[in-house]
Amino acid sequence: MPRGRKGPPQDSIDSILLAISRRDDIDPDTLSHYFDRLDEEWTEGAREKVMHLLRSSDSSAHAAAILILSELATDFDLEELEDFVTDPTVSDMAKLSLSPILKELGSEMADDGIIEYLNDPATAMQQMQMRLLEMVGQSEMGVESVLEDVVSMPLERRLSFVAWLGSSNDPRATNLLIPLLENQSGKVVTAVIDALEQLGPIAAQQTIPAFNYLIANNSNRALKQHARAALGRLTMQSMPGVEDVAMAGARRQQLPSHLARVSFIDGSGAQLIMLSWKRPDGRLKGVNVLFQDEWGVKDCYGVDEIELQRWNDLVTDLDEQGFGSFEVPFSYGQALVAEAYVLSKRTRHKLPIAYSIWRPLIEGAEPPAKKDFATILEPHALDDETLTLAKRGNEIYQMTEFLSWIYEPPERLEPYMSRYWAAHTILETSPTGKRPRSKGVRKTKQKEEDQKVMLEALITEALTDLIDDRWRLLYETRLRRQAALLRFAGRDSDVALLSATATVLHPDSQIPVLEQSFPRALMRISIEQGPLRMMVESLGTGDFSSMPIDLFSHSD
Repeated sequence: MPRGRKGPPQDSIDSILLAISRRDDIDPDTLSHYFDRLDEEWTEGAREKVMHLLRSSDSSAHAAAILILSELATDFDLEELEDFVTDPTVSDMAKLSLSPILKELGSEMADDGIIEYLNDPATAMQQMQMRLLEMVGQSEMGVESVLEDVVSMPLERRLSFVAWLGSSNDPRATNLLIPLLENQSGKVVTAVIDALEQLGPIAAQQTIPAFNYLIANNSNRALKQHARAALGRLTMQSMPGVEDVAMAGARRQQLPSHLARVSFIDGSGAQLIMLSWKRPDGRLKGVNVLFQDEWGVKDCYGVDEIELQRWNDLVTDLDEQGFGSFEVPFSYGQALVAEAYVLSKRTRHKLPIAYSIWRPLIEGAEPPAKKDFATILEPHALDDETLTLAKRGNEIYQMTEFLSWIYEPPERLEPYMSRYWAAHTILETSPTGKRPRSKGVRKTKQKEEDQKVMLEALITEALTDLIDDRWRLLYETRLRRQAALLRFAGRDSDVALLSATATVLHPDSQIPVLEQSFPRALMRISIEQGPLRMMVESLGTGDFSSMPIDLFSHSD
């Protein structure tokens, strides 16, 4: 059984191709097994059968062939794929569907190069464009797939694509145009506003809320004025009251919320926010937003159709990575995403295109009437009780949520780690000679004591050299944010310890960082374990429960 995949090894190639062509509920493990079997037989007839499917007029069979080729085709197959494109008996749509694969393989026939081999280029392109609009009208995932390509286009080509959408006379074009109102250059946004206006009243239900959002949230005065003028002209062309109807309709289209889960903050300040909504068919829509507290929205990915059990499996998979999460009120998750969005704007970091696509769903659900929580714990008073509790700040490392907290960036700590391990090696390898056992024991204890003294000296030096008020404020905030999250787990004693430690860590406490147990523990672990952690991380093996976590290695 190849590479340990699950599944019956006796599956025939024909039965696999039939299953991929006819079924849309194949689980990931089975599909992976199918790809393995096809890969085994690729040069023994499987490729020819897939190419035969590619010629089929059956849309399901054709889509299956494209899926398989996108997974298995390599440079070795490029010549045959290019021969397929030059074959005049092959339909234009079949040729165009190969363009992304040819582009991935570096073929000169990709993109515009394929046009000269089409029998009727104008009709074929029109059909492909209509198919594109059909795809993006079905799900957010389709929109995301198309826009990932669009945002990577050269500017002039992107503007041409926007202009075509505006002239398409198809309201589904708004699915592609509206996300482009965010995070694009002023020239592109202006073109998008014009394209949305050109679509006219047929797309007013989608365009009017989008224009209102841009006017309320964009800081560019020229773009706001342009959008306001376009909105005015659009409402004049439409029936009276259309703006009120469109805004009310946008609110009614929201799906009911299902569940929110939020991961603990890892050593890099990253936190995963998982939001899900109930679809009318009983399945879920889900969005995962990665919030990094010095960046904002670092990444975003969503699924528009997923079974409840599969969503639960995703949570379990993340837990197994050491990336545990807590169930929280839905509005708490929304509030964290809103903070991430604001931080991205403030730090001028570009939002992922996926966030722009999923934003209306993320922001649209109705929050509860009463907000009885905060995303960060309020600062605690600096009193004797707080000072006493903060002396146990080193005990924070007994909580699994803090195992990945080491000094960042580790490169700045490397000189101290190198000195520690160099001295450690010298002490371990220094000759002891032949002595009575009791003297040997005393010598061992003396070495251990020397190592401790050396490590404490390095910790003091590193804290003095590397820790400043900015670092203290950053980690004080992280401690209070983590404490706010742990309240949902009912861990009141841990919350109290984090609160006290954060209060003392704040520069206003006037307590030197050298006298605080938490930063000393953090620096100790960073120096002692830093080299091993970096080595394991670079190898991609071992137990990562105590390492900075790769949040998306198991994403769907």
